[in-house]
Amino acid sequence: MNQYELGMVLRSTLNEEEVNQVVENVKSRITELGGECTETNVWGKRRLAHPINKQTEGIYVFLNFSLSPQSVKELVRTIQFIDSVLRHILVKDEKKKTAAKEKKPVETTEDTASPEPQPDGLEASDPESNDVQTPSE
Repeated sequence: MNQYELGMVLRSTLNEEEVNQVVENVKSRITELGGECTETNVWGKRRLAHPINKQTEGIYVFLNFSLSPQSVKELVRTIQFIDSVLRHILVKDEKKKTAAKEKKPVETTEDTASPEPQPDGLEASDPESNDVQTPSE
């Protein structure tokens, strides 16, 4: 099962009881489809960036849940038929699971034949020659 976040903008004319009813309907649909709702955030009434269906305010609700990918289309279809929902967005939550996956240590190969890095301005010389190094200008 994948983790998802659902964001909904509900009509601002709904009272608290009606908002809770819509949220419970969506949660129950997630459960019916074999998912599990892990978190619910109701942000409350906020001003919209632009009017949607002549509404200038909306009630923002966010749900975090896990659901199988096959059931996502059915959930979206259900949300589209709820009249109280002005807009919705469903996003797959792709948190990096670095703790679950062990990172392999990077293998460093030391080449003993390569000369040590020289400071800037000095040229590497052949160890067999007796030339004196001078800084290049």
